[in-house]
Amino acid sequence: MSYSGAGTASAARENLGKALAALQGDPNIPPDVLNVAQNMAKAVGALFTAERAPDEPTGKQAVRDALGSLSQTLALLQDVRSQHAGIGTATEAIAKVMSALFPLTAVPSKAPPAAVNYAQPKIPQAAPVPHFAGMPAAQPAPVPQQPASVAPKASHRPSAAPVAPRNDLPRVELEANIGATTESNFFVGFSGEVSEGGVFIATYTALERGQRVLVTVTLPGGFETKVDGLVRFVRDPLDFSADSEPGVGVQFAGALTNETRELVLRFIRKRAPMFYDE
Repeated sequence: MSYSGAGTASAARENLGKALAALQGDPNIPPDVLNVAQNMAKAVGALFTAERAPDEPTGKQAVRDALGSLSQTLALLQDVRSQHAGIGTATEAIAKVMSALFPLTAVPSKAPPAAVNYAQPKIPQAAPVPHFAGMPAAQPAPVPQQPASVAPKASHRPSAAPVAPRNDLPRVELEANIGATTESNFFVGFSGEVSEGGVFIATYTALERGQRVLVTVTLPGGFETKVDGLVRFVRDPLDFSADSEPGVGVQFAGALTNETRELVLRFIRKRAPMFYDE
């Protein structure tokens, strides 16, 4: 038995290689932008595992890991305040790959495999990739000293429309303690823009789609922020066929403050966000 999505994973891996080459082929790309190549390399390694997966659960988990790395890459590329042809090409290619991979995660697996250490492809010497700097306790993330323009957003597929608020339901308060290994985590969609995403909260609290929520988000280092949101999706604790923990995905309501957005981005640099799109 082999993984049914192996062909899709193989094609996605080849397209990611082209995106990686586009980033590395632009001689004017700032060094910190090349950091995202590390995340793309992780995705390539995960897809390589998916191609050779002996069963459906193993292949599906590898695809999910690839989507996690790609969502992190896309979010970081959206935050680059410089304009380069390589960034635009890579962003578009990543969005197309994610669009092709996402349907492979739709069918639940009964028994997800244990975590796999994926082989990391070698990054060409022509474009060395520096390691991420450690997350500072009080300093903002570095910004490339380039003209103040914004990298183009992925246009292959638009992000899902915000869920309609349910004014007939009470507003509730929830806490999201997010760390390196918690089930709770931030999530983003095809756009990669963190303000259009939200936070998944692992909880057995019963909520409804569209219900208004005030979330207190606690991050490592004692950072804390409060965000308004709407319940976008619900993982039913009685759905025994689901792969993940029960909980609710809260979509951010409105634009994030600069401080909150920076906190989210600083965390995403250390841990890949979940990928979710309807």
